[in-house]
Amino acid sequence: MSNTQKQHLPLLHFLFIEDAIDDALLLVDYFQSHGFRFNWQRVDTEKGVIAKLQEQWDIIFSDYSMPGFSGMRALEIVRQHDPDIPFIFISGAIGEDVAVEAMKLGAQDYVMKGNLNRLFPAVNRELQETEKRRELRQFDQLLRKLSLAVNQTTDSIFITDPEGRIEYVNPAFEKLTGYSAEEVIGKTPAFLHSDPRDSNYLQLWHTVANGNVYQGTFVNRRKNGEFFYEERVITPLKDGKGNITHFVSTGRDITARIQAEEERAQLTAILDVTPDLVAIFEPEGHLRYLNESGRRLLEMSRDEDISQYCMGDLFFNGATQQSVSEILVAVKQHGIWSGETYLHTPRNKELPVSQVVLAHKESGNSSIEYLSTIARDISERKRFEAELQHQATHDRLTNLPNRSLLADCFASALKYAQRHNSNVGVLFIDLNNFKRINDNLGHAAGDMLLEQIAQRLKSCMRANDTVARHGGDEFTIVISELHDPENILDVLNKIYSAFEHPVIIHNHEVYVTFSIGIAIYPHDGDRIEDLLQHADIAMYRAKSMGPNQYCFYASDMNVRGHELLALEADLRRALEQEEFVLHYQPQIDLRNNRVIGTEGLIRWQHSVRGLVPPGDFISLLERSGMIIPVGEWVLREACKAHRSWRALGFNDIRISVNVSATQFNDIDLLDKIRRALREEHMPKHTLELEITENILMHDPVGATEVLEAINALGVRIAVDDFGTGYSSLAYLKRFPLDTLKIDQTFMSDLTNDSGDAAIVETSISLAHKLDMEVTAEGVETDGQLEFLRTHDCDLVQGYYFYRPLPMSELTNLLHGRHGKC
Repeated sequence: MSNTQKQHLPLLHFLFIEDAIDDALLLVDYFQSHGFRFNWQRVDTEKGVIAKLQEQWDIIFSDYSMPGFSGMRALEIVRQHDPDIPFIFISGAIGEDVAVEAMKLGAQDYVMKGNLNRLFPAVNRELQETEKRRELRQFDQLLRKLSLAVNQTTDSIFITDPEGRIEYVNPAFEKLTGYSAEEVIGKTPAFLHSDPRDSNYLQLWHTVANGNVYQGTFVNRRKNGEFFYEERVITPLKDGKGNITHFVSTGRDITARIQAEEERAQLTAILDVTPDLVAIFEPEGHLRYLNESGRRLLEMSRDEDISQYCMGDLFFNGATQQSVSEILVAVKQHGIWSGETYLHTPRNKELPVSQVVLAHKESGNSSIEYLSTIARDISERKRFEAELQHQATHDRLTNLPNRSLLADCFASALKYAQRHNSNVGVLFIDLNNFKRINDNLGHAAGDMLLEQIAQRLKSCMRANDTVARHGGDEFTIVISELHDPENILDVLNKIYSAFEHPVIIHNHEVYVTFSIGIAIYPHDGDRIEDLLQHADIAMYRAKSMGPNQYCFYASDMNVRGHELLALEADLRRALEQEEFVLHYQPQIDLRNNRVIGTEGLIRWQHSVRGLVPPGDFISLLERSGMIIPVGEWVLREACKAHRSWRALGFNDIRISVNVSATQFNDIDLLDKIRRALREEHMPKHTLELEITENILMHDPVGATEVLEAINALGVRIAVDDFGTGYSSLAYLKRFPLDTLKIDQTFMSDLTNDSGDAAIVETSISLAHKLDMEVTAEGVETDGQLEFLRTHDCDLVQGYYFYRPLPMSELTNLLHGRHGKC
């Protein structure tokens, strides 16, 4: 993370309740390595905790066991002080039962000191959720305040009998009119009106006497003789028979508003004749006034309520401009700001303006009373400047970026690659036989061809890639965010596919072929000049190989590229030619050592290469989109195999198949599962779908919907590779899961690594508490098996028992040995 990015992160305050300073420093190093900006302090006594809670903390981390002080007591003290502040245990000694109890008492999470993988996402999650909890609590407090405000309103209220004689007035009435309750009880409100015979007063009594609510504005007189404007609502109260028993009057002094409106009318008459936008804002930015030209520019009607808008709603700051909040700060400090911004209209149009903002202070002090702004439409000037800029950076014929803009785009791609440790691809493309087209069809036809080629090339690229015209019949492409250089092959496939069909020029079909040279940052250079030169050299190598060829500047990439393209082509034929097969790895029940399930694993029986391991082709299936039909084939093949086993009498054997991320997001996944179950007469409870932990946590809310739909079918669900991702325990318990599969990466050092052992033991305990079955993958030794058996693991699979077996061998195993190990 760059220093600029870190400066924009909020400064957090961490409190560590930890007796070991070294452990606290390890946590400090961990958070610093993850880009946090924070202050921290450490305490290790109850007295110290109580003292530090007088300060503000964003999150608290606590050890569980400390000399003379327990983490559970620390949790109790924190919760008494603040029920919302996040509290996370970080301990090497906490057990599963204790952790569950701690979370019931208010801890948000717990993380083992030996494995901090979950700490970063846990902290991010709790920082976000804490704000939500505090907002809800503040909202509740606000409701109570509003209730109190209703009881202590400043509005003038009085109640009369049916004849209009006053029976009650509130303190606000006394304050507004200057009359005490004793002075007005028994009188009618007519004493307040300057002329009781006024038509408004007569209309009032006519309305309320007929049982209707009256609302109007009156000019009343205070006890001291001063006039004031009052906005009044009078409501008749009726008994069960519909007879009026009382009148309730609620009034509000609007004298200041009336006077302000009179002054505003005078100002409006002057400002509405200017063509510039003129607006007045409250000091915090809320819009108070907008002239007619402003409404026209912002496309607002005359009757639209402007009080709903703030300065930030109307003035959009461009990427190189100051933010509106920064403008407000500058105005409050210096009294004036001027510059260029954009008007952001309700229809999401952006209108460039030249703007001046002024701060108007109250007389006699430095407090700002209001802000004013004048903004002039400069869209015509901006359009002219943009046209000149476009002409300077784009090719006039194809409208593609020219070499100058290409260099800028490469610079941006290079910065991204350096920040994210990725690659940048540069393609140099030369049309084959373009001179012949010019000579035979004319230069106008050649120009038309170049224009259409430019459009097809653009259609192949992502929005963050750049297609440029290098000159003549040469084009260059910068491919950014290239995480794997082999992904260049996907781009080449798109380009070749885009030109499979001819370009039509004056009723002539022109088939376009290219010679493409490829250079990659950082392997082939770190400057655009070097990469273009190397891509040009590679292009000439490709040209020497014949039409429609490509060549990498790095020779090893050429070999790998051709291998992958050939392998992908073979993959597309493999499904049709029935080269895929399933092998089945038995799953052993540790309670009776019997085979009770299998996992179906795909293999590719290539006609030339032989048995291709999954690692060499699964990623290609994902990248090419073939994982959808191949995944469906795996599902159906597994169901067919189960049908064969049922015919032999093995009815209760379960079979598991893996579901990839692409399959999980397939809108037809449920229909495919239903169809396979129906057509193979598959008992639903014998099919188990394995879904990796990272797939589920990518979108927990969406994943929950899909999992619940699968669960409704009666199919079992297993979370695969558990422990390798960043699961939230809160989400894990919400998912309708049947099985938790412990990843094989924790098996290799299980008997030697206390961290792996703790993770496996905790995972088994956690799964059982959530009523899930546990399967351990990759079991290969006696020690691993004994550990799992001791800690009540349910199922195991691995080379200790069986490798994945072909269909015939597994059938013989089940039939010949009754599935017992």
